[in-house]
Amino acid sequence: MRTTEIIGEITDVTAREILAELALAGDSPVVVRINSQGGSVQAGVTIYEALKAHRPSVTVEIVGWALSAASLIAMAGRPVRMAPTSLLMVHAPWTSATGNASELRDTAAALDAVARSMRAAFSRTKQPPKTIDAWLTGEHWFTAEEAIAAGLADELIPEMQACAPMGVMACAFSIPDHIKGKLMATPTPDATAAARLADLERREAIRTDFAPFLKHPGGQQFMNQLLDDKTCTAENAGPRILSWLASTVEPIGAYRAEFTGEDFVDTSAGQLRDFAAAASDALLIRAGMRVPNPHPSARDLSRMSVVDMAERLLSMSGISTRGMSRSEILSAGLTRGDFPELLLGVGNRALRDGYETAPNSHAVWTAEREVVDFRPQNLLQLSEAPDLRRVNEGGEFTYSYFSEAVESFSIETFGRIIALTRQALINDDLGAFTRIPEAFGKAARRLEADHVYAKLTGTGNLSDGLPLFHADHNNLGAAAALSVESLGVARSAMRRHKTMNGLGYLDLMPAFLIVPTSLETEAESLLSSLSRPDATHSGVGNPSWVRSLELVSDPRLDAVSETAWYLAAHPASADGIIRAYLAGAARPDIITEQEFRVDQSSWKTRLDFGVAIIDYRSLYKNPGA
Repeated sequence: MRTTEIIGEITDVTAREILAELALAGDSPVVVRINSQGGSVQAGVTIYEALKAHRPSVTVEIVGWALSAASLIAMAGRPVRMAPTSLLMVHAPWTSATGNASELRDTAAALDAVARSMRAAFSRTKQPPKTIDAWLTGEHWFTAEEAIAAGLADELIPEMQACAPMGVMACAFSIPDHIKGKLMATPTPDATAAARLADLERREAIRTDFAPFLKHPGGQQFMNQLLDDKTCTAENAGPRILSWLASTVEPIGAYRAEFTGEDFVDTSAGQLRDFAAAASDALLIRAGMRVPNPHPSARDLSRMSVVDMAERLLSMSGISTRGMSRSEILSAGLTRGDFPELLLGVGNRALRDGYETAPNSHAVWTAEREVVDFRPQNLLQLSEAPDLRRVNEGGEFTYSYFSEAVESFSIETFGRIIALTRQALINDDLGAFTRIPEAFGKAARRLEADHVYAKLTGTGNLSDGLPLFHADHNNLGAAAALSVESLGVARSAMRRHKTMNGLGYLDLMPAFLIVPTSLETEAESLLSSLSRPDATHSGVGNPSWVRSLELVSDPRLDAVSETAWYLAAHPASADGIIRAYLAGAARPDIITEQEFRVDQSSWKTRLDFGVAIIDYRSLYKNPGA
């Protein structure tokens, strides 16, 4: 009889390992022990079908958790046995998808097909189809007793027989007669439970040590020998692994390879990236943040703590955590392996999420530019091209030049530092590196809005010595309440603006109506009404150009004036107010540093940003009444 175990996440690698185990078992009975939070349903189906087809028998023992895809695999057992404290969970297949309605319907149909295939596996319970269908919605948890009552399992694992499969395999080794009698003695329940726990700990320690070398040719088989050999302890496993590596002349390190048909190709980096991507999505989802297209394994990793993730990444990098406390695992993770990059990635994504979801009324009507450094910048505002002139046959083309106006500005650096303590990470305080960066992302958006509206309402002069809104600029109207007539006056003034060289009209059309929150409801009524919303023009249609204006409202304007309103041309038509950023820099970004004198990581949030007024002709102000 051969014993194999499914521990942790179920992946394609797990499926290949189980297939290899079954091939080695040949016609021998197999015992499969499961303690898994689930994983890929595709890999789970592959394992289920392989176990179901194995002859003469497959016994499944759930010694911990059998969740999600692991519960599907368990259905291949003949019989299925559960430890008294084990749990089994069944839920519907799920995925993330984007696309149009037709594509989403196709995705839903595919999920229905997967559910039907899973339904066939759970039919071993002899439950009515409607009961199984009910299991395949939401999450349905079963204790060992409940699983047996539902037909999902057949019996409890008797404590005296808990280690029997490994005991049978141990018989393959030479056991002295004076010891054999002691082994055959009936142990007490407490002794059996302690022995079983000790053996599980021994096997897990060996797996951790062997993980970096599992993909060496013959690695799976040799690890199984160590697992099945009761004389191989956690202490002497390391020297035996090194001896085996030396005999195979393979390099010692965190190496993983897959056979492509011609050669073995290193796949360790890809597996690390894949796990880190899933873990990152899992942490964000658990923190309640939006993840549009989560990694397929993210849901199954969502139950892992931050320290568990650090331990897994260290193990995948070839760093043993055997004997380490949670504090030591975290300290090692913060200084070695891929764990710091995982935390940085989560922090950056939380920062971006906060930045992108924060109110950003200022962004829709302003243009965006990049500059290469922090020195004063001069953005040239070019007039429209001069008129084309007739060229007679054989005649010469004549030169003409653009007129230029220069507005100078520079960008600045804004930022703060936050500290993430080791205690917060050990306590799995997700707010330490999700909510705080998210809040800083929102703060960066607020900073931008503060500067943009300060420019719109400011009194500083432009390069011509006049403020942004001035009668000489023909962009400051006589005080008037918001109405179709006052909007018409403003539109006419904007369309009559000429180029800087005076050779033609810019003909700028207003695209945005910008108001304080005190005028927001009135403006909404004005823009959405099909008829003129005033008594003097009752029944007269509201002009379509008024209804096409996009409304922008911001409370920062109320602090300056509750009656003033503004019009702005589309930023694609003319540069009015621009937002400038440092070229190549994230907006905003995070930089981390592990401190030596104190147990904490410092995370610096930074935004390189500036605001400038380029062309007064694309903006119009009315003080209101």
